[in-house]
Amino acid sequence: MNLKRCVHGHFYDGDKHTVCPKCGGEEKPPAAACQEESLAQGQPRGQEKQKEPAVGWLVCTEGALYGRVFELKKGENRIGNSPKLDIVLEADSQSPRCCQIIVTYDSDKRAFYADMGETRELSYINGQVLLMRLELQNRDILQVGDIKLMFIPLCGPDFAWQETENKLTDKEA
Repeated sequence: MNLKRCVHGHFYDGDKHTVCPKCGGEEKPPAAACQEESLAQGQPRGQEKQKEPAVGWLVCTEGALYGRVFELKKGENRIGNSPKLDIVLEADSQSPRCCQIIVTYDSDKRAFYADMGETRELSYINGQVLLMRLELQNRDILQVGDIKLMFIPLCGPDFAWQETENKLTDKEA
């Protein structure tokens, strides 16, 4: 067995498949894998970028990316089939190479919203065409081409990262 890892982190047998059978991604270059391993083992600390905490997730429930989980960050999360976007749906050949949906987390209101992107293609929320800004609710289904994504919020009325940050600041003072 020739164990390989694709650019998206999936493991597959390189003797049986030339690309990842789960997502179609190519093998991760060895240099990138080594760098990732050294960071995971704690070397060299301080050089990696501070990761912004997740405020929620989109989980693919149907389509070519079935089972994949995408983190949502504070502010805008641009979704579509372009590598320049925050959430890239590269396996969806029906999606145009531009932003189709924008999911925004407003930390002041502790609410999530979905807006249309720049494409003329239609996107859907719970089977309804997304034509204007809509507040998202837990387990809403966003559809982009053949891909369906279930919305799972972390932040909201009962939790926000600001509370945790404020507690840390109070302890330091």
